[in-house]
Amino acid sequence: VEQTVKWAGNPNDKPIVAGPHGPRLMPRTSFEMWKETVLGHAPPWLPIEIEAARKLRLAMLEIIVGHAEELGRVNRQLEASNEELDSFAYAASHDLKEPLRGIAHYAQYLIDAGRDRLDQASQSRLASLMRLTRRMDTLIDSLLHYSRVGRLDMILADTDLDGLLDEVFDLLAVSREEAHVEFRKPRPLPTVRCDPVRVRDLLLNLVSNAIKYNDSARRWVEVGYREEGAQMIFHVKDNGISIDKKFHEQVFKMFKRLHGREEYGGGAGAGLSIARKIVERHGGRIWIDSALGEGTTFSFTLN
Repeated sequence: VEQTVKWAGNPNDKPIVAGPHGPRLMPRTSFEMWKETVLGHAPPWLPIEIEAARKLRLAMLEIIVGHAEELGRVNRQLEASNEELDSFAYAASHDLKEPLRGIAHYAQYLIDAGRDRLDQASQSRLASLMRLTRRMDTLIDSLLHYSRVGRLDMILADTDLDGLLDEVFDLLAVSREEAHVEFRKPRPLPTVRCDPVRVRDLLLNLVSNAIKYNDSARRWVEVGYREEGAQMIFHVKDNGISIDKKFHEQVFKMFKRLHGREEYGGGAGAGLSIARKIVERHGGRIWIDSALGEGTTFSFTLN
Protein backbone atom coordinates (compact mmCIF):
# COMPACT_ATOMS: atom_id res chain seq x y z
CA VAL A 1 0.00 0.00 0.00
CA GLU A 2 1.07 3.57 -0.58
CA GLN A 3 2.21 5.25 2.63
CA THR A 4 3.26 8.76 3.62
CA VAL A 5 6.20 9.15 6.01
CA LYS A 6 6.70 12.44 7.87
CA TRP A 7 10.24 13.65 8.59
CA ALA A 8 11.50 16.54 10.71
CA GLY A 9 13.27 18.01 7.74
CA ASN A 10 14.50 16.45 4.50
CA PRO A 11 16.71 13.49 5.55
CA ASN A 12 18.62 13.73 2.28
CA ASP A 13 19.43 17.43 2.69
CA LYS A 14 22.77 17.59 4.53
CA PRO A 15 24.46 20.85 3.61
CA ILE A 16 28.23 21.00 3.82
CA VAL A 17 29.97 24.19 4.94
CA ALA A 18 33.63 25.07 5.00
CA GLY A 19 35.45 24.76 8.33
CA PRO A 20 38.96 25.51 9.51
CA HIS A 21 40.00 21.98 8.58
CA GLY A 22 37.98 21.61 5.42
CA PRO A 23 34.31 20.79 4.65
CA ARG A 24 32.16 19.70 7.55
CA LEU A 25 28.60 18.50 8.05
CA MET A 26 26.21 20.83 9.76
CA PRO A 27 23.00 19.94 11.58
CA ARG A 28 19.89 20.59 9.59
CA THR A 29 18.99 24.23 10.01
CA SER A 30 15.36 23.70 9.23
CA PHE A 31 13.09 21.26 11.01
CA GLU A 32 10.11 22.04 8.86
CA MET A 33 8.03 18.89 8.35
CA TRP A 34 8.98 17.02 5.17
CA LYS A 35 6.72 14.31 3.72
CA GLU A 36 7.80 11.38 1.60
CA THR A 37 5.56 8.91 -0.32
CA VAL A 38 6.75 5.31 0.12
CA LEU A 39 5.75 2.63 -2.42
CA GLY A 40 6.19 -1.14 -2.52
CA HIS A 41 5.67 -1.82 1.18
CA ALA A 42 2.90 -3.61 3.03
CA PRO A 43 1.43 -2.59 6.36
CA PRO A 44 2.44 -4.76 9.34
CA TRP A 45 0.53 -8.04 9.64
CA LEU A 46 -2.03 -8.29 12.38
CA PRO A 47 -1.65 -11.14 14.92
CA ILE A 48 -4.79 -12.84 13.53
CA GLU A 49 -3.30 -12.73 10.01
CA ILE A 50 -0.02 -14.28 11.20
CA GLU A 51 -1.96 -17.06 12.91
CA ALA A 52 -3.99 -17.69 9.74
CA ALA A 53 -0.77 -17.89 7.68
CA ARG A 54 0.69 -20.45 10.11
CA LYS A 55 -2.45 -22.60 9.84
CA LEU A 56 -2.36 -22.35 6.03
CA ARG A 57 1.30 -23.45 6.05
CA LEU A 58 0.51 -26.50 8.17
CA ALA A 59 -2.46 -27.41 5.95
CA MET A 60 -0.32 -27.16 2.80
CA LEU A 61 2.45 -29.26 4.34
CA GLU A 62 -0.07 -31.98 5.26
CA ILE A 63 -1.39 -32.01 1.68
CA ILE A 64 2.11 -32.13 0.16
CA VAL A 65 3.30 -34.90 2.47
CA GLY A 66 0.09 -36.85 1.83
CA HIS A 67 0.54 -36.60 -1.94
CA ALA A 68 4.21 -37.60 -1.67
CA GLU A 69 3.29 -40.70 0.35
CA GLU A 70 0.56 -41.59 -2.16
CA LEU A 71 2.95 -41.09 -5.08
CA GLY A 72 5.54 -43.29 -3.37
CA ARG A 73 2.93 -46.02 -2.83
CA VAL A 74 1.81 -45.86 -6.49
CA ASN A 75 5.43 -46.00 -7.67
CA ARG A 76 6.10 -49.06 -5.54
CA GLN A 77 3.00 -50.74 -6.93
CA LEU A 78 4.03 -49.84 -10.48
CA GLU A 79 7.53 -51.20 -9.93
CA ALA A 80 6.13 -54.46 -8.54
CA SER A 81 3.67 -54.66 -11.44
CA ASN A 82 6.47 -54.15 -13.99
CA GLU A 83 8.54 -56.87 -12.35
CA GLU A 84 5.55 -59.25 -12.43
CA LEU A 85 4.91 -58.36 -16.08
CA ASP A 86 8.54 -59.03 -17.02
CA SER A 87 8.47 -62.33 -15.14
CA PHE A 88 5.21 -63.30 -16.84
CA ALA A 89 6.58 -62.39 -20.28
CA TYR A 90 9.69 -64.45 -19.61
CA ALA A 91 7.76 -67.48 -18.32
CA ALA A 92 5.14 -67.34 -21.09
CA SER A 93 7.77 -66.96 -23.81
CA HIS A 94 9.88 -69.76 -22.37
CA ASP A 95 6.87 -72.10 -22.19
CA LEU A 96 5.86 -71.30 -25.78
CA LYS A 97 9.21 -72.41 -27.18
CA GLU A 98 8.65 -76.14 -26.65
CA PRO A 99 5.26 -76.52 -28.44
CA LEU A 100 6.52 -74.28 -31.23
CA ARG A 101 9.50 -76.57 -31.75
CA GLY A 102 7.07 -79.49 -31.96
CA ILE A 103 4.96 -77.73 -34.60
CA ALA A 104 8.05 -76.89 -36.65
CA HIS A 105 9.34 -80.47 -36.34
CA TYR A 106 6.10 -82.08 -37.55
CA ALA A 107 5.66 -79.53 -40.32
CA GLN A 108 9.15 -80.33 -41.61
CA TYR A 109 8.37 -84.05 -41.33
CA LEU A 110 5.23 -83.61 -43.47
CA ILE A 111 7.19 -81.63 -46.03
CA ASP A 112 9.89 -84.29 -46.29
CA ALA A 113 7.51 -87.29 -46.21
CA GLY A 114 4.96 -85.86 -48.62
CA ARG A 115 7.30 -84.27 -51.10
CA ASP A 116 6.26 -86.69 -53.85
CA ARG A 117 2.70 -87.33 -52.68
CA LEU A 118 1.33 -83.88 -51.83
CA ASP A 119 -0.01 -81.53 -54.44
CA GLN A 120 1.52 -78.10 -54.99
CA ALA A 121 -1.12 -76.30 -52.88
CA SER A 122 -0.50 -78.56 -49.87
CA GLN A 123 3.26 -78.16 -50.13
CA SER A 124 2.81 -74.39 -50.34
CA ARG A 125 0.68 -74.39 -47.19
CA LEU A 126 3.28 -76.44 -45.32
CA ALA A 127 6.02 -74.05 -46.47
CA SER A 128 3.93 -71.15 -45.18
CA LEU A 129 3.52 -72.99 -41.86
CA MET A 130 7.30 -73.30 -41.56
CA ARG A 131 7.76 -69.59 -42.29
CA LEU A 132 5.17 -68.68 -39.66
CA THR A 133 6.80 -70.91 -37.03
CA ARG A 134 10.21 -69.36 -37.76
CA ARG A 135 8.72 -65.89 -37.42
CA MET A 136 6.98 -66.87 -34.19
CA ASP A 137 10.25 -68.27 -32.88
CA THR A 138 11.99 -64.96 -33.67
CA LEU A 139 9.26 -62.98 -31.89
CA ILE A 140 9.47 -65.19 -28.82
CA ASP A 141 13.25 -64.87 -28.71
CA SER A 142 12.92 -61.09 -28.90
CA LEU A 143 10.35 -61.08 -26.10
CA LEU A 144 12.60 -63.27 -23.96
CA HIS A 145 15.53 -60.93 -24.56
CA TYR A 146 13.42 -57.86 -23.76
CA SER A 147 12.06 -59.30 -20.52
CA ARG A 148 15.53 -60.52 -19.51
CA VAL A 149 16.90 -56.97 -19.81
CA GLY A 150 14.31 -55.81 -17.26
CA ARG A 151 14.52 -58.78 -14.89
CA LEU A 152 18.23 -59.29 -14.34
CA ASP A 153 20.24 -57.08 -12.01
CA MET A 154 22.71 -54.62 -13.47
CA ILE A 155 26.39 -55.44 -12.98
CA LEU A 156 28.15 -52.09 -13.17
CA ALA A 157 31.88 -51.80 -13.75
CA ASP A 158 34.36 -49.31 -15.18
CA THR A 159 34.23 -50.37 -18.84
CA ASP A 160 36.50 -49.52 -21.75
CA LEU A 161 33.89 -48.68 -24.38
CA ASP A 162 36.56 -48.54 -27.07
CA GLY A 163 37.42 -52.20 -26.50
CA LEU A 164 33.71 -53.03 -26.34
CA LEU A 165 33.13 -51.33 -29.69
CA ASP A 166 36.03 -53.28 -31.25
CA GLU A 167 34.29 -56.49 -30.13
CA VAL A 168 31.07 -55.33 -31.77
CA PHE A 169 32.92 -54.49 -35.00
CA ASP A 170 34.48 -57.98 -34.95
CA LEU A 171 31.08 -59.62 -34.45
CA LEU A 172 29.69 -57.69 -37.43
CA ALA A 173 32.73 -58.22 -39.66
CA VAL A 174 30.88 -60.59 -42.01
CA SER A 175 27.88 -58.26 -42.35
CA ARG A 176 30.28 -55.39 -42.94
CA GLU A 177 32.07 -57.20 -45.77
CA GLU A 178 28.84 -58.37 -47.41
CA ALA A 179 27.32 -54.89 -47.33
CA HIS A 180 30.64 -53.12 -48.13
CA VAL A 181 30.25 -50.80 -45.14
CA GLU A 182 33.03 -48.59 -43.79
CA PHE A 183 33.27 -48.43 -39.98
CA ARG A 184 34.35 -45.05 -38.66
CA LYS A 185 35.53 -44.04 -35.19
CA PRO A 186 36.70 -40.39 -35.01
CA ARG A 187 38.51 -40.98 -31.71
CA PRO A 188 38.74 -43.74 -29.09
CA LEU A 189 35.69 -44.07 -26.86
CA PRO A 190 36.18 -43.35 -23.13
CA THR A 191 35.94 -45.59 -20.09
CA VAL A 192 32.58 -45.29 -18.33
CA ARG A 193 30.78 -47.07 -15.50
CA CYS A 194 28.13 -49.32 -17.01
CA ASP A 195 26.98 -52.90 -17.45
CA PRO A 196 29.35 -54.11 -20.20
CA VAL A 197 27.16 -57.01 -21.37
CA ARG A 198 24.11 -54.81 -21.87
CA VAL A 199 26.02 -51.93 -23.43
CA ARG A 200 27.59 -54.40 -25.88
CA ASP A 201 24.04 -55.45 -26.83
CA LEU A 202 23.11 -51.78 -27.19
CA LEU A 203 26.00 -51.02 -29.55
CA LEU A 204 25.41 -54.27 -31.44
CA ASN A 205 21.75 -53.36 -32.01
CA LEU A 206 22.46 -49.82 -33.17
CA VAL A 207 25.43 -50.66 -35.42
CA SER A 208 23.72 -53.69 -37.00
CA ASN A 209 20.63 -51.54 -37.71
CA ALA A 210 22.86 -48.91 -39.31
CA ILE A 211 24.28 -51.61 -41.60
CA LYS A 212 20.91 -53.17 -42.38
CA TYR A 213 18.95 -50.01 -43.20
CA ASN A 214 21.40 -48.58 -45.71
CA ASP A 215 21.06 -48.62 -49.47
CA SER A 216 23.71 -46.01 -50.33
CA ALA A 217 26.36 -46.71 -52.95
CA ARG A 218 29.16 -46.03 -50.44
CA ARG A 219 27.93 -46.99 -46.99
CA TRP A 220 29.47 -45.99 -43.69
CA VAL A 221 28.69 -46.17 -39.97
CA GLU A 222 30.28 -43.86 -37.41
CA VAL A 223 30.41 -44.38 -33.64
CA GLY A 224 31.64 -41.50 -31.50
CA TYR A 225 30.88 -39.19 -28.61
CA ARG A 226 30.97 -35.60 -27.45
CA GLU A 227 31.08 -33.97 -24.04
CA GLU A 228 28.52 -31.47 -22.80
CA GLY A 229 29.65 -30.34 -19.38
CA ALA A 230 30.05 -33.41 -17.21
CA GLN A 231 27.86 -35.56 -19.49
CA MET A 232 29.02 -37.73 -22.37
CA ILE A 233 26.69 -38.11 -25.35
CA PHE A 234 27.40 -41.11 -27.59
CA HIS A 235 26.16 -41.51 -31.14
CA VAL A 236 25.83 -44.10 -33.89
CA LYS A 237 25.52 -42.31 -37.22
CA ASP A 238 25.00 -43.63 -40.75
CA ASN A 239 24.33 -42.42 -44.30
CA GLY A 240 21.52 -44.88 -44.86
CA ILE A 241 17.77 -44.44 -45.16
CA SER A 242 16.33 -41.69 -43.00
CA ILE A 243 13.45 -41.89 -40.51
CA ASP A 244 10.60 -39.43 -40.84
CA LYS A 245 10.23 -37.28 -37.73
CA LYS A 246 6.68 -38.52 -37.12
CA PHE A 247 8.09 -42.04 -36.60
CA HIS A 248 10.93 -41.07 -34.23
CA GLU A 249 9.00 -42.29 -31.19
CA GLN A 250 7.21 -45.21 -32.85
CA VAL A 251 10.41 -47.03 -33.83
CA PHE A 252 11.14 -47.65 -30.15
CA LYS A 253 7.89 -49.54 -29.66
CA MET A 254 8.03 -53.33 -29.30
CA PHE A 255 7.65 -55.24 -32.59
CA LYS A 256 7.21 -52.01 -34.56
CA ARG A 257 8.63 -52.07 -38.10
CA LEU A 258 8.31 -49.23 -40.60
CA HIS A 259 8.90 -51.58 -43.54
CA GLY A 260 7.58 -54.91 -44.76
CA ARG A 261 8.50 -58.07 -42.85
CA GLU A 262 11.04 -59.19 -45.42
CA GLU A 263 12.40 -55.78 -46.41
CA TYR A 264 15.96 -54.86 -45.34
CA GLY A 265 16.64 -58.37 -44.10
CA GLY A 266 13.45 -58.72 -42.08
CA GLY A 267 13.41 -58.86 -38.31
CA ALA A 268 11.05 -58.81 -35.34
CA GLY A 269 11.20 -55.07 -34.72
CA ALA A 270 12.37 -55.43 -31.12
CA GLY A 271 15.98 -54.21 -31.37
CA LEU A 272 15.31 -50.53 -30.64
CA SER A 273 12.89 -51.39 -27.81
CA ILE A 274 15.66 -53.40 -26.20
CA ALA A 275 18.16 -50.59 -26.86
CA ARG A 276 15.93 -48.04 -25.13
CA LYS A 277 15.38 -50.31 -22.13
CA ILE A 278 19.13 -50.82 -21.74
CA VAL A 279 19.74 -47.06 -21.86
CA GLU A 280 16.93 -46.30 -19.40
CA ARG A 281 18.17 -48.91 -16.95
CA HIS A 282 21.47 -47.01 -16.92
CA GLY A 283 19.55 -43.81 -16.10
CA GLY A 284 20.10 -42.33 -19.57
CA ARG A 285 18.00 -41.50 -22.60
CA ILE A 286 18.14 -42.23 -26.34
CA TRP A 287 16.84 -40.14 -29.23
CA ILE A 288 16.95 -39.80 -33.03
CA ASP A 289 18.18 -37.09 -35.37
CA SER A 290 17.29 -37.78 -38.99
CA ALA A 291 16.65 -35.79 -42.15
CA LEU A 292 15.56 -37.06 -45.54
CA GLY A 293 18.57 -38.01 -47.62
CA GLU A 294 21.04 -37.40 -44.79
CA GLY A 295 20.96 -40.69 -42.91
CA THR A 296 20.18 -41.22 -39.24
CA THR A 297 21.92 -40.54 -35.93
CA PHE A 298 21.01 -42.36 -32.74
CA SER A 299 22.31 -40.47 -29.70
CA PHE A 300 22.27 -41.77 -26.13
CA THR A 301 23.57 -41.13 -22.62
CA LEU A 302 24.34 -43.66 -19.91
CA ASN A 303 23.64 -41.54 -16.81
